[in-house]
Amino acid sequence: MDLFPLAIFPQGSLSDSIIPVVWVGMSVVCFFNLRLGWVLSGLVVPGYLVPLILIKPWAAGVILIEGFLTYFLVWFLSEYLSRRAQWCNFFGRDRFFALVLCSIVVRLVFDGWLLPEFGAWATAYWRIAFDYRNNLHSFGLIIVSLIANQFWKTGWVKGLIPLIVTLTVTLLIVRLGLMTLTNFNLSSISYLYEEMATSILASPKAYIILVLTSFLASRMNLYYGWDFNGILIPSLLALQWYQPVKIAATVVESCLILGLATLLLKTPFLSKMTIEGARKLLLFFNVSFAYKILLGYVIVMWLPTLKVTDYFGFGYLLSTLMAVKIHDKAIFARLTRATLQTSLTAVIVANLLGFGLTLVPVSKLFSESEVALKPGALSRPNAAEQEDLESLLRQEQMELYQTKLTDQFVPLLPAEIDLFTRALVQIQDYLNTRDEQKLQDAAAYLEKVNYRLELVNNKRYIYLHEQLPLRGWGVYVFDTEAPFGACIGNSGAIG
Repeated sequence: MDLFPLAIFPQGSLSDSIIPVVWVGMSVVCFFNLRLGWVLSGLVVPGYLVPLILIKPWAAGVILIEGFLTYFLVWFLSEYLSRRAQWCNFFGRDRFFALVLCSIVVRLVFDGWLLPEFGAWATAYWRIAFDYRNNLHSFGLIIVSLIANQFWKTGWVKGLIPLIVTLTVTLLIVRLGLMTLTNFNLSSISYLYEEMATSILASPKAYIILVLTSFLASRMNLYYGWDFNGILIPSLLALQWYQPVKIAATVVESCLILGLATLLLKTPFLSKMTIEGARKLLLFFNVSFAYKILLGYVIVMWLPTLKVTDYFGFGYLLSTLMAVKIHDKAIFARLTRATLQTSLTAVIVANLLGFGLTLVPVSKLFSESEVALKPGALSRPNAAEQEDLESLLRQEQMELYQTKLTDQFVPLLPAEIDLFTRALVQIQDYLNTRDEQKLQDAAAYLEKVNYRLELVNNKRYIYLHEQLPLRGWGVYVFDTEAPFGACIGNSGAIG
């Protein structure tokens, strides 16, 4: 009977979760902080990046580059421009808020424009088969700003060595330890990353909530002295107000961590030791980790129909940081109330702002030059209007099957989905108003994603299809005489 792998982690929860890797990474960071005095910052960075290094190394490299650029951008604004401008250099919560804002700008430029353009050029110029759409972009909401924050106290040069060492040690422990000696595996974590803010363009609501809550938390700390142990705690908690059960699970988990850790600190062994800083943080997180393991086994054994992770506190360190701050300040009621109040207020404001943005006409946000119609973008010569829809679809069907057989399908970028969505909005407006300009604008948007809009069967049908080279995104047909302009047929990845 083989002893390994040890079935330490409950199946369906921690066995295929990032939490064990975060636990290893945090332990490594705390070890080097206690032994070598390295900065106790970016606690979740090794645990978040190591699975990406193993699964999507290019994406991990993009995150690191964006973290470096975010640091340099904020340093330039704070330490250099402040000498010649009206603002002073950034400090404390304002500095971290600036890091969050600049990380969003960096991700918009890189993920939304520069990297897709570079990937398309590189694959065409060097004739290489590289899936840049699924690899050359970053992940996560705040990981870029956390990496940038690591360099602030030490500087980029001195901060690079601790980052490389902690990442390397965490990677070795996970790959040679967890994955070899226990039942931990990465087979399902890749799907988890696909759902976690794959692109900044795919999660605008989350960023609106994150920025507004961070700003509100910093103001509340400045004006009223509300201490959250970091403005990210209410910001991340605000993202969960659409799932109140997750909010309750986070608060309950914080209370349990606080109670159990307090009891442990009163034991004869620990009561004679100095438990502060990294030691206290590691103790509280170990309690949280043990609680998650126990909860996973209990739910699997007694309530197998429930999803275990739904009853974990949100995030990796959120409940732990809340428990540590409550223990330090003895402000359980005040901190809990301030955190929930700030996050809920920010969510309400963010939703009102988001709803207001939906009322702004999209066509007014862009100049006429952006949607200028290229010659021939709307339809082919008059003969196309007379073509039979069935024959066109039959021809497109053969071409679509050819892309599947030759494995030519190319996943869509969020920016391309956004352009296609804008085109559909214009088509819907045309069907409601019969305004020809709407159709022209839709054709211009579609041209940007290599699609062509044609009117066939005497302009009864709006026919959307790809231009060469085909990427397997499908064909879409709208009947202008059907109720509500129904899409009577589609075959592709977008629909």
